[in-house]
Amino acid sequence: MIPCVLFEDEHLLVVNKPAGVNTHSPGPFAGEGIYDWLRHREPRWAKLAIIHRLDKETSGVMVFGKTAQANRSLTEQFASRAICKKYLLLTDRGPKRSAFVAKSKIARFGDHYASAAVGQPAETRFVIMASVPPVMRLKPGVRLIEAEPLTGRTHQIRVHAAESGFPILGDTLYGGTPFARVCLHAAEIAFTHPDSGERVVYCAPADFTADPGLALRAAIIDPGETNAFRLIHGASDGWPGLYVDQLGDFALS
Repeated sequence: MIPCVLFEDEHLLVVNKPAGVNTHSPGPFAGEGIYDWLRHREPRWAKLAIIHRLDKETSGVMVFGKTAQANRSLTEQFASRAICKKYLLLTDRGPKRSAFVAKSKIARFGDHYASAAVGQPAETRFVIMASVPPVMRLKPGVRLIEAEPLTGRTHQIRVHAAESGFPILGDTLYGGTPFARVCLHAAEIAFTHPDSGERVVYCAPADFTADPGLALRAAIIDPGETNAFRLIHGASDGWPGLYVDQLGDFALS
């Protein structure tokens, strides 16, 4: 099983998407997204359907449909807000309230989104967590916040966090402090299984301390299948001019 796969049955494929990869390819000449890569990886995944999306910079739980029954059921559950998603984010700017709901209309302005008089209605519930786990204490003053999007607008959590005074750590597009990655993770998704009718919950732990490039490789490379792959790919991994391949017990730089 590919490391990023959390669950699979006849109807569903649930994965833990790493940060740094799109949900799907943004253009005909762009690299594969996680959806494209999965479809090309296994014949049984050739007809996967995208039910929801995560930003390229966001990691975490994603669900793909494998059957028409699953696609129809999950689409209806998203439309009726029966699906519950919870995210975790880090910020180095303290929120003024311990729990609140942000509401606005979100519209696109060039390469980013913002609240405006006209746009798509968006609603996000924020809860400041009492403590930050040791693995997330990246710097003094960092706070851990749980975000629950009650609607599904593009960049919704990022916009509402920034406009509420606590931009996400690493989210420089919305005024966040520079960091190795955007510290936003889809930690949990809950919905009714399209076949059994049971309420199911799928979770993936957040790890904002891992090197983004290595985390991406760890998500898609099964060490039981290969020991030859590229470790560092130049500027794409933040190392312009440096290319490192692992070839068995050796590294070629």
